[in-house]
Amino acid sequence: MSFNPSVLQKLIEARGLSVAEASYAAGMSAKKLQSTIAGENTPTKNQIINLAERLAVPAHAFFMSDYDPSPSQIIDFRAAKSVALKYGKDAHRFQHIIEIRNFLAALYKRLDWDAPESLFNIDLNSNPEQFAASVSQILQLGKIRQETNTKSDFYKSFRSRVEDLGIYVIQDHNFSPEIDGFALYHDSFTSNLIFINSAKRNHGVKSFTLAHELSHIFGKRSAITNNYQYDNDIETFANDFAASLLVPRDELIDEINKQKFHFFDYNVAVSSATRLSNIFKTSVSAMLVRLAKLGYADNNYPSRFIAGFGKDSFLDSQKPPEGREEWTGSGCNRSCLPRIKSCECFDVSLSSRPYHPVRNFRAYRTLEEKN
Repeated sequence: MSFNPSVLQKLIEARGLSVAEASYAAGMSAKKLQSTIAGENTPTKNQIINLAERLAVPAHAFFMSDYDPSPSQIIDFRAAKSVALKYGKDAHRFQHIIEIRNFLAALYKRLDWDAPESLFNIDLNSNPEQFAASVSQILQLGKIRQETNTKSDFYKSFRSRVEDLGIYVIQDHNFSPEIDGFALYHDSFTSNLIFINSAKRNHGVKSFTLAHELSHIFGKRSAITNNYQYDNDIETFANDFAASLLVPRDELIDEINKQKFHFFDYNVAVSSATRLSNIFKTSVSAMLVRLAKLGYADNNYPSRFIAGFGKDSFLDSQKPPEGREEWTGSGCNRSCLPRIKSCECFDVSLSSRPYHPVRNFRAYRTLEEKN
């Protein structure tokens, strides 16, 4: 069967790609892509392969009479009205993460491993401060905050404690910069997964993203969000929960009173928020939002500060020069996780003790870091 341009047009629309993004992925001009959609041009083999990868579909899809991509598993809460995420130019990356999640779920079933019977269950009508206090006690975040000296150390310990709940945490720097992270919920609790975008984000930002996405897992939903940018009840709760989890209100007030922090103008507020963010091991952005929410800082300061994201001088993008990024989630030697079904890093014969997916997943990540 010949190339079907109607399938190409359908997939571009389903994934939410612009003509410029689709043509760039195919390696052809926008004009050539439009003539391809019109049936006036047949793409080359390499262009078809490139389009298939970017649209996260098999290459033979373009030669079928019709093709429906798998429905999106993620809800986009970045606007007042939530909609199914179209994945956009990151469709192939989302597909890789979903394949990892599905593979891990299959491991539980194949190895007959007991899944957690339940997770925390939250209600949007509940108090985020109280709920965060309960979760903090389980995760022992107060103890972790006292025992760690840097945002990096805190994030690593926080991430480890979340994985102890049976929730996988993956980070990568290749997703679009406007995506902070997303959560993939699994109804049998066998492969709940949190993804964190590490591009231009230091460990303080990643800790807030982790806490934010944790709220979505507890809320039993797969969701994508942007930190601090929200216009609905779900995002309001998730941000309030994350801020309360990382910056307990009473501890923050005590610290402000003890060290006499001031917030009477923007520069002073940013300076104070920076010092406080180091104490609580979170981002400056999150601290400013928290301070504004509690009435210490002007409500306009957080948005004014966050507007600087992407600049080299942005405080939440700066990382200590001696710091070293953790495993990026790109795979064993950066090649096998996208083809996770054949990955040998999860070979159960390598260990004589009972297999535990999260424990082995963490051990693998540690091995990758050392290499």
